Amino acid sequence: MKKRMLVSLLLATAAAATLSACGSGSKPAETQATTNQGGGDITSAAEEETEAEAEEEASAGSDRYLVWRLNKEPKLWDPTNNSESISDAIVKQLFEGLTVSTSDGFKPGIAESWDVSEDGKTYTFHLRDDAKWSDGDPVTAKDFEYSWRRICDPDYASEALQAITDYVVGGQEYFDGTGSYDDIKATAIDDYTFEVVLKNVTPYFPQLVANDVYLPIKKDVVEAAGEGWEKKPETCVSNGPFMLEEYQVGSHFLFKKNPNYYDADSVKLAGIKAVIITDDNTAYQAYQAGEIDVMDNLPSEQIPQIVAEDPNVIVSADTGAQFMNFNVDKAPTDNVHVRKAIAYAIDRKQIVEQVLKDGSVPASGFIAPTCQKTDGGSFRTMESDGYPAEEYGINPRQANVEAAKQELAEAGYPDGKDFPALEITYANNDRNKKTCEAIQQMLEDNLGITVTLRAEESSVFTSTKNKGDYQMATGGWTNSPYDASGLIKLFYSQNGNNTPQWRWKPYTGAPHDTTLNPGSEAFDIAFDKALASQGADRDNAWIEAEQALMADMPVTPLYYPSYTAVVNEDLVEDVELTASNTFMFKSASVIE
Repeated sequence: MKKRMLVSLLLATAAAATLSACGSGSKPAETQATTNQGGGDITSAAEEETEAEAEEEASAGSDRYLVWRLNKEPKLWDPTNNSESISDAIVKQLFEGLTVSTSDGFKPGIAESWDVSEDGKTYTFHLRDDAKWSDGDPVTAKDFEYSWRRICDPDYASEALQAITDYVVGGQEYFDGTGSYDDIKATAIDDYTFEVVLKNVTPYFPQLVANDVYLPIKKDVVEAAGEGWEKKPETCVSNGPFMLEEYQVGSHFLFKKNPNYYDADSVKLAGIKAVIITDDNTAYQAYQAGEIDVMDNLPSEQIPQIVAEDPNVIVSADTGAQFMNFNVDKAPTDNVHVRKAIAYAIDRKQIVEQVLKDGSVPASGFIAPTCQKTDGGSFRTMESDGYPAEEYGINPRQANVEAAKQELAEAGYPDGKDFPALEITYANNDRNKKTCEAIQQMLEDNLGITVTLRAEESSVFTSTKNKGDYQMATGGWTNSPYDASGLIKLFYSQNGNNTPQWRWKPYTGAPHDTTLNPGSEAFDIAFDKALASQGADRDNAWIEAEQALMADMPVTPLYYPSYTAVVNEDLVEDVELTASNTFMFKSASVIE
């Protein structure tokens, strides 16, 4: 992987130009929230333990666990209720789905093969008969049936709801109370045949089901243990290459090789130690000292130097967008003119070139350049400098100050006069902190308004956003596969991750959101049309959905992130990075 450069053709020009331009400087970073965002408070005990135990494990030869840095504490890692990138990374080490994500797409997993009906709407997956849970019981189609249907249970109110209701016949009806559990068309025909009937033709469905929320869980264990079942080694029964050995809150995870995994002979590691270190500089120092083998979320101020000098660096275009949420139910961001004023007043080029300096690209629209149209082209027009064209009043190269001032005056606050208190909440890490500080200064300089900042630990921050307990808040999402639906679905009215609270009709999973927003209806209509369409009609419907989103501006896009990571190939080898930038350790090994 030495100096493995994975930058997509779409973003290669921009990444190279930006990294070159900032080669003489330095500053901050954060992506994933991306699915998605945040970072908790670092504990000195975790840092000390990382150094001491990593040295101890290094002397153990092939029994040494690979040391993988996590930049924050996940709130959960139950596949059927996941909405965090950090949890996705953990889940994919412990569980395996019908298919498996790879560096170039996906491959068969628990499903050895599948058939597709002539109309393209029914998938019949044929499961391997040698797959077992870590407790030795067989993995069957009933496990997938239970897991997928559980997501639709209105009493469960899964944050992953749309993963099923957008695609599977009967899922939405069961959630809404107009259909039955047995009418959800994700069905075990027999122990090793799983049939899924889709609402619409979805050519990328086999790749989609490699994602975390489609992975199976074991019904008897889950229902006996209740909430938090995945956090205890005795109840975290999994079917992937590794199993949970230990979890110390705020410190680390131990994942050991699963002897009952059907392909255990291919798993070379004794295990993985995932250390939670929220401070990027502390983590990178541990990597430099040989105490951490694999890490992403590198210290932003050092990224240009790392890219130039570290032979183990990985640089890739990320697959999503970073943005700022506006709570559309709370003053003053309940006013669309205030939202647009703030959106126009932000200098996105300054953020990526002077704050991040990591090859990220300033955004003008929400759908990322990595999202592909039916013909393989991009939804975003990239110009000669590698940056997108100006759209929706957003100039990616500078703040649109005059337009911002006009919008603020239209809102009733000419030159910022009598503008009320405004606060930006963010997940507590260096990248978010410096980005928000830059935006804070831009709003004061360009609009004459005073903004305060509030940092929260990652899991608290996620809850804050979902409950709508904020005015403005950072956000981000990654998207796999590259279809636009995976990214823009966040703002569907019936999505639990609709953190701006932008809903034109009530949503069972958000009983707190009682203020309805008519502007959301046009988005839902376009979204539904896109899912029911193919080809150019589908592409055009996604554009309509984005237009509805940008017209009401419940969020404003900030930038399309780059992804940087390091893998110490003097210590480990065959670490795989998937096309959606998730590490997979099944084939990895420690170099003795």
